[in-house]
Amino acid sequence: MRLLGFRTPRDRKRALAGVVRLALVAALTTASSAPGLARAGDMDLDDDEPTPPKPAAEPAPKVPVFVPAIATIRPRAYTLSECLALADRNHPNLWAAKARLAAVHAQLDEAKWTPYSFWSASATGGVLPPLGGTPFYNATPFTVLNTGPGDGWQPFLQFNVRGTIPLFTFGKIDNIARSAAAQVRFNEWDLEKARQQVRMDVRRAYFGLMLARDAKYIGTDVLSRLDRGLEGLTKKLRANDATVEEIDKLRLQVYRDEIVARLAEAKKGETFATAALRFLTGIQVAFDIPDEPLSRPSRPMGPVVRYLTAARIFRPDVNLARAGVAGRKAFLDYRRSELFPNIGLGLGATYAVAPSAVQQTTAWIGDGFNRFGVFAGLGIEWGLDILPKQARIAFAESQLEEARALERLALGGVGVEVENAHAVAVEASTREEIWERAEHRAKRWISMVQDAMDLGTKDERALIEPLRTYVFARANHVQALMDYNIALSELARVTGWDAAAPN
Repeated sequence: MRLLGFRTPRDRKRALAGVVRLALVAALTTASSAPGLARAGDMDLDDDEPTPPKPAAEPAPKVPVFVPAIATIRPRAYTLSECLALADRNHPNLWAAKARLAAVHAQLDEAKWTPYSFWSASATGGVLPPLGGTPFYNATPFTVLNTGPGDGWQPFLQFNVRGTIPLFTFGKIDNIARSAAAQVRFNEWDLEKARQQVRMDVRRAYFGLMLARDAKYIGTDVLSRLDRGLEGLTKKLRANDATVEEIDKLRLQVYRDEIVARLAEAKKGETFATAALRFLTGIQVAFDIPDEPLSRPSRPMGPVVRYLTAARIFRPDVNLARAGVAGRKAFLDYRRSELFPNIGLGLGATYAVAPSAVQQTTAWIGDGFNRFGVFAGLGIEWGLDILPKQARIAFAESQLEEARALERLALGGVGVEVENAHAVAVEASTREEIWERAEHRAKRWISMVQDAMDLGTKDERALIEPLRTYVFARANHVQALMDYNIALSELARVTGWDAAAPN
């Protein structure tokens, strides 16, 4: 059996003996160096003997002190306008919307150039055996083309190019181009819709972070006042002051614990809002916002008719519906134009050369090995699948009717959203003004109670009620300030008028 790495019982005994000796030496050294432990007793007769000089004690080894690291990089404080600009540049939803817009731009280019791209070219090369004679006096049998390479074989080359230039298509080209352009406008407004939603999220997180920090400052202020009150009550209780009781101290302590719990909620909200802003802006390190309190928006709120008018002009949903109607109408016209033929100009050129084949000059015989020629002609192409085309027209008409219904829904629904958002903003503005007055009155109440405490006419118990009232009024005031800013931001989103939002 091995214990602590010793192989035999004899080794363990030697080790234990050494440990005991070291312990005894350490104990004797400590006893001789500690003041008051090595001194002779009061009844010791040998106390008069001279004490031998003590050897100089070795300095104790220095223990390294680990100092926690101090942050040397100060986070940059980003304003609301900077956060909005960063979100416009970095948010993934906007990147996805920009990619969709680029895709429909490519489809628009395809619609513009496809009618003029019916061109093709081909080339063939190889070797041929000697071919002589004419179609009437043939000196070479047909089987020679299927034999293997041999003497007299020479290379040959054939090249062809042909295409069609549309002259009149009964509106097919123009209609499909208008439909593709409407699709581009649709995706442009889709990008703007995503952008306004992202900006709304940024404002909500920004004002939420300001609210959380205001709540922390309120809690810290109230805690300092409660601590001063608890200190005064404690002194009076120690002095056996009959005007205060232990229950008064407990009441203040319970209220202090409640404030500490509310502070924890504020810190949680600060963490959530900071994380959201970092994601929305794309700034993951050294991110902060200015340490400023929530304030009333500088832009005054206007009448509801102003926002209703703005919604009909700027709201992305309305413009999306309008672009959808225009695109579906152009596509219906395209389907109807498919009932008519296409008139175009056909062009082409052919060049073939084979030195090993005798060139044929007869007009009635086409030489497949040695020739050069160009051609041009006017042609008509007409698909006679009338019934399937009628079904496609009916399908396009149904899509157009759907787009028109969605346009009416967008116009009507936007009015409801704008009126509701305006009512919410008016309510938040009224609530903010009321709680501001209540907060100032609560501050006056606290000042009057503190003056009375300084004069000795009141004790610390009178501080609880005004403090509760102040905390309640202040918390509701900052909440109303946030609600007012968020309501104006939502009003700007539902109208599409971003300038109406607080910045």
